[in-house]
Amino acid sequence: MESAPWKIFQTKEGDLVIDVDGKITVKGVTSAPFPSEISHAAMCDKGIVATWVDHELRLARMALLSTGEPIENGISKAELRLNRNTAMVASSTWCHIVDAEPLALTAKDDKIIFALWTRGIYCIDSNDNEIWRLPLFDSELKSPPRSDDVTSIHIIGDEVYVWTRGGKYRIISLQGGDILDEKSLEIECDLEMVYSHSNRFLLSSKDGWAWEIVDGEISVARKLRGTIQDAVFDGDDWRIISWREDIMLRGESVSRNDLGVQILRQNENWMVIDNQGQLTPHMGG
Repeated sequence: MESAPWKIFQTKEGDLVIDVDGKITVKGVTSAPFPSEISHAAMCDKGIVATWVDHELRLARMALLSTGEPIENGISKAELRLNRNTAMVASSTWCHIVDAEPLALTAKDDKIIFALWTRGIYCIDSNDNEIWRLPLFDSELKSPPRSDDVTSIHIIGDEVYVWTRGGKYRIISLQGGDILDEKSLEIECDLEMVYSHSNRFLLSSKDGWAWEIVDGEISVARKLRGTIQDAVFDGDDWRIISWREDIMLRGESVSRNDLGVQILRQNENWMVIDNQGQLTPHMGG
């Protein structure tokens, strides 16, 4: 791997690795379909759906790439400057221009759900057909700037949970797009990421605070030394990687030499891939 890993998807065909430069490695073959790094990515039934954003050129794209076919190299940033309104993603099943910055993206089976800044929340199928769309959260006058921006989306069963930076969340029917409930945790936070496992959520704030939410109630609150890079629930507790640390939410922490990127399950063991591409046991084994 030429660059540090950014995200790994474990599939039946093997690992799909995205690096920090936007290159994708499938079955040992690396390609660069995008002219910049990938901002969001998720796996659906037909492959990987991903977005890229170029803030300098004020451009964004969303595309679906089939992992069953070779992924081709796409245009460079220099070529993009010359074809900014027509350039699409090479070898994509579908690709379209996104008219606002993607804030969050998730997928499950044939459903893809994403939020666009100042636009709305959208559900499409993996053939790029729109299923439903909803407006964003209403902003309150005394709210901090952008506190109602969507920061994370999760599909749990037949429901969609959409979280904002300020701690609001909306529960939506996956099939019909009906808003089933909308709540606020009533805590001061600037959420960077939300992790989920069934009815259990782990919230990570930019100031290092972490909260576990079970059935809508805070069960654990803990201040960490850094923000959470990744977290998974192992059946008993949350396994977390933070700034050069492995952490159990309800337990101890141990330091690590390199920056952890993602927690993976391999051969019944919980492993951490770091920014050097090396795998080591979480919590030192």
